[in-house]
Amino acid sequence: MKKILIIEDEINLANSIELFFKNENFQLIVVHDGKKSIDKFYNEKPDLVLLDINLPNMNGWEICNEIRSNSDTPVIMMTARDSEYDELRGLELGADDYITKPINLKILLARVKRILKIDDKSSYYYNGLGFDSRTLELTINNEKIELSPKESQILEYFIRNKGLVLSREKLINKIWGFDYEGEDRAVDTIIKRLRKKMGIFSERIKTLRGIGYSYDEDKA
Repeated sequence: MKKILIIEDEINLANSIELFFKNENFQLIVVHDGKKSIDKFYNEKPDLVLLDINLPNMNGWEICNEIRSNSDTPVIMMTARDSEYDELRGLELGADDYITKPINLKILLARVKRILKIDDKSSYYYNGLGFDSRTLELTINNEKIELSPKESQILEYFIRNKGLVLSREKLINKIWGFDYEGEDRAVDTIIKRLRKKMGIFSERIKTLRGIGYSYDEDKA
């Protein structure tokens, strides 16, 4: 799960960004004071910083300069100022991008994902359950759950084929390979373990008796 530090003194805006990005499976730290943000940055080590310019006690230009002097952590400047000078100044200080207010949260999300190189096909999140196929990390309501390699492979295959009926044979060929000579019930055992780890979301994996399984993300 990627961690974002929001440095913004407009509380309503900061809260809106925090809620929106939490629902997209990010971890958020929010600071409203410029000076306090420096300690938060070094203590929390975020993957990206969303930085306002007009802040109490220390402005965004100074914070960006401090961050860039000691780190290559991506920074997106956020400001109500809409001038070429401000944009150029931010980029010259080392900011990676610049967005003006009022902020469109979907556009901001797209920019964050681009900078962090998050591929929507590799990162899945829906209504409390998240899975990253690159790190094989499952999260249940922001709690990390450790999966075995086979559990990860099956969950990824379910998510990529949600709503489709997947037979045991198809799952075995995809996960174990066409030359697999073991018991076809091995897939049932792995799915049983996976369901247990999915907790309240276990019903998303539906058993179709005599046919196989399907993934229904609207369950739970």
